[in-house]
Amino acid sequence: MKKFLLLISASILSWSCTEDVSKDISTDLSQEANQFFRFSEAINESSYLGNISLTEYFRTFPEELPGCPEIIRSPGSRIIELNYSNPQDCQQPNKTLRTGRIILDFTLSNTSNPSWSMTYEKYFFGKTLIDGVRYFVNPSFNENKETFENLQVELEKNLGFVASGSFSYSVARLGSRPFALSTRGRIEGRNPAGRDFSLVITEAKEQSFSCYRDGWELPQRGKENWIISRSPSSSIDYKVRFEQSINCNPVVTSTLPDGRSLQLNP
Repeated sequence: MKKFLLLISASILSWSCTEDVSKDISTDLSQEANQFFRFSEAINESSYLGNISLTEYFRTFPEELPGCPEIIRSPGSRIIELNYSNPQDCQQPNKTLRTGRIILDFTLSNTSNPSWSMTYEKYFFGKTLIDGVRYFVNPSFNENKETFENLQVELEKNLGFVASGSFSYSVARLGSRPFALSTRGRIEGRNPAGRDFSLVITEAKEQSFSCYRDGWELPQRGKENWIISRSPSSSIDYKVRFEQSINCNPVVTSTLPDGRSLQLNP
């Protein structure tokens, strides 16, 4: 009898320890989904800026860009500076606070192999800090490609992502002005928990410039998967859908790894 009681006690103790460990390493799926949504939004919100040409920047007004930044242009220079710490007075339906600067260097954009860069300087999108450089090339008319390495995106509470990736863009124009952007590509990196992840655009993300200029930075259509490593041999994935609504604010829904659905934007 004593042996039996000892075995029961040991089993309870072992089960209790196992439960504690399980709680310690468990991940809140909805919280993780919201973190990845903020990361994806931060990457996406300035992609349009990298697809506007130098010539177009010389005829673009602050109210045509989200946050209404001061646009600093010098006639003898091929560098455009967007100063969000000195926003211009304009009204936008969806205005998110931005501070810092974005520098676009078009020095090599008029060569036989056109290229340019977009650098973040103490740039905040809302409460999210973005730091690093994104590089663009123009392989053909209305087609751009982008690469970046070790781009840092830091959310609130010092939740940091480090990411490298590549995108392909198709720019639709009306006359000489851009009116829509289509994006494909993937990102790889580490999330705030130190786990490896991939973000894969599985259906092109479509973004309207008329919505973008009013401050709506999310794509109106598209799909992407967020794949997060849990161990060297296992991973989970979130399937995300951007669906057009009656206005410029799309409905963004994620199917969580456990099958539940979660709307990610208000």
